[in-house]
Amino acid sequence: MNLAANANTALYASMIVYTLAMLAFTWHLAARAPKVADSRAAADVVANEREDVLVGAGAPTPAERRSATPYAAGPDFEESLKSRQRGSIALMLTYLASALLVASVLMRGLAVGRPPWGNMFEFATAAAAAVGATYSLLARRNTWQWLGVFIVTPILLVLGLALTVLYTEAGELMPALKSYWLGIHVSVAFLAVAFFTLAFAVGLLYLVRVRREERPPAKPGFIESLPPSQSLERTAYSLNMVGFILWTFTLIAGAIWAKQAWGAYWQWDPKEVWTFVIWTVYAAYMHGRATAGVDHRKSMYIALAGYVAVLINFTLVNLVSTFVGMHNYSGM
Repeated sequence: MNLAANANTALYASMIVYTLAMLAFTWHLAARAPKVADSRAAADVVANEREDVLVGAGAPTPAERRSATPYAAGPDFEESLKSRQRGSIALMLTYLASALLVASVLMRGLAVGRPPWGNMFEFATAAAAAVGATYSLLARRNTWQWLGVFIVTPILLVLGLALTVLYTEAGELMPALKSYWLGIHVSVAFLAVAFFTLAFAVGLLYLVRVRREERPPAKPGFIESLPPSQSLERTAYSLNMVGFILWTFTLIAGAIWAKQAWGAYWQWDPKEVWTFVIWTVYAAYMHGRATAGVDHRKSMYIALAGYVAVLINFTLVNLVSTFVGMHNYSGM
């Protein structure tokens, strides 16, 4: 049995099912519509919630005390049976697609007899699998069907990029990568990326949601059916916190591995530098988020900049010759 070929087959199958899931999530959002019996009561609910939210150890910021939309989600939003059914279908498809992608990654690992993240193609598919699996684990418990299309779509884009641009035949590792640290350092890295990806999507929705709360539209749409902005912000913060902890371990583990492989903990390699840049940006976000009086939106912009740095670290640092250094393991 050709495990490498089967891994590719499972990868193609997962892309087909993810495409169906993306369409189903879009179908689900089309059925979401806020139903508010009393707009003043809805506004009071959001206003009261804002009074209960603390910024770090301080009081709510002025931005958090601005008028709320009368179309807030929560007790005044009733999801229709049609919307719930469509969301369940989309989630089931996501579970299947993620299982197929995880199976593809595992078969690739068995085919090469090592952890299946020794080049950019393998890292991209493994990271996409981590994002899909993490979302699948959290979505049902947290009722995150509204988030699905914003997670599945990037997964599809990454898988398409992996197959068309980054694809590398299964083969042996470069000598410098033959270490048990490969399974530790890199696996934790793409788990961190998975949480950062979820947080990025939620953070963008938070910024849109808070703007719509301040300037309610004449006719509410699916944005008004999302959780209140404070809830979205707290969710993004929690996800970023987990990602930051995992990225801190990634940075430390990478330094230890560098000592074993190159004889020094730090070589000012472009990949090392960008890994530290990412850590610094997210540390600045955590600090801003915990500082009393700082508008959460300003902190969220820092977190979004951190994710842009993650993308640069994965793409430009690996593909552009200007950044080529000791981490030249893309396989391309």
